[in-house]
Amino acid sequence: MSVTNGRNLRIKIGGITDIGADGYVNGDGTEAAILLATSCSLSVSGDMLESATKDDSGKWKSKVLSGLSATLTHSGLLSTNFSAISSHWASLIAGTEFYWEFTTYTVADPTVKESGAAIFSGRGIFTGLSIDAGDLQNSTLELPIEVTGPVECVAVT
Repeated sequence: MSVTNGRNLRIKIGGITDIGADGYVNGDGTEAAILLATSCSLSVSGDMLESATKDDSGKWKSKVLSGLSATLTHSGLLSTNFSAISSHWASLIAGTEFYWEFTTYTVADPTVKESGAAIFSGRGIFTGLSIDAGDLQNSTLELPIEVTGPVECVAVT
């Protein structure tokens, strides 16, 4: 069993060209990793609906999955270069939906993905921006992304 080095996982964002018949998005090929990352995560959670009836016995509750939701979070060093943050800021203010991937990424060649790795992808919207600027500390930026549709999991071939 191989374990992916956390350093190699990145959130990549790009535009949406269309939504396929299966409901998943297709990227426009201009995706790019959010750089200067110190951490990133994908969290998927399920909403449970209690389905207990009078016919159930005992103290255990019966439940069924009624829906799924997902959130991506990114923490990184804050660049003072305007072009590094301006497009994310504009996207947040406009509520622009974009295509995202959570996958392996090689800084030397951003088109290279680790064969056999999983790519999680979907659509999302930036839902906030947080900047922390402590005295004598690196300034950091957080960009949460709320997923707006299904999450797809595919293998890199």
